[in-house]
Amino acid sequence: MYLLSVQPVTILEKEMTAVVDSSTTLVALQGLKNANRDAAKASERLATGLKINTAGDDPAGVGKASTLKAEIGSYQQVKRNVNFALSDLNKITDGLLTISDYLVEMRTIAVASLGERDEDVRENYQAAFADLRSGITDIVTNTKFGGAAILSTGGTVTVQSGIDPGDETDITIGTATVAALTVSASTVANSAGASAAVAAVEAAISTIAQRLSTVGSSENSLEYSLDLADTSILSRSSQYGDIMNADIALEATNLAAAKIRQDSATAVLAQANSMNRNIADYLLNGALG
Repeated sequence: MYLLSVQPVTILEKEMTAVVDSSTTLVALQGLKNANRDAAKASERLATGLKINTAGDDPAGVGKASTLKAEIGSYQQVKRNVNFALSDLNKITDGLLTISDYLVEMRTIAVASLGERDEDVRENYQAAFADLRSGITDIVTNTKFGGAAILSTGGTVTVQSGIDPGDETDITIGTATVAALTVSASTVANSAGASAAVAAVEAAISTIAQRLSTVGSSENSLEYSLDLADTSILSRSSQYGDIMNADIALEATNLAAAKIRQDSATAVLAQANSMNRNIADYLLNGALG
């Protein structure tokens, strides 16, 4: 009796193993695993709003996105550089325009003094002329570019206006001191002096006009660099978003589809397990009599 009981149990074990390892069960298990993975991925993207949450999500894409992000940051710094320079250039422009206005008044005074015979009036003209000249000195001293009184010293300032080495804009600003404008010794205290002052101030007005033209050209160049930076940021931000940002509608659809697959795979597994139990019970009952 002992020997007879061994053979049926061995056969039962083999047949039960075959049942448990059925292709239906394995396929259902794999389907459930894939559905769980897809559901988790869709849920993560919906939660973060990002299509790429780990480098493994898109190895090539994450590298490109990293490059784009660096370029966006660089262009934002370029905008800061250019805006600082434009702000200082606006101050230079205002200073030069004020100097031009002072020179126009000085020329008017010099012309008035030419035909004046009253010495007291001429003295008043000279005092007003000198005050305007002092005003020019004050403007030159207090108008600064990058912290330096560039109207006093003159020189070239370099602004990083692009993201690559060498992408620079050179801004050259000439001096606007009364000495450079050749009006430091001008006088309107007498006719001869007034006549010379008219010519000197006229030349100074022309010099300031040239300075303004140069500054204006630099402003236009920087404005172009600013527009280019804005366009580049917009373009790269769009590309970065295309790579990194999740399509919310698509991921919601993917999540719904994954849940349907989860339910389907779970149902198939439940059915397979139920069938396995029924077959196992049948075989066990048959073997044990």
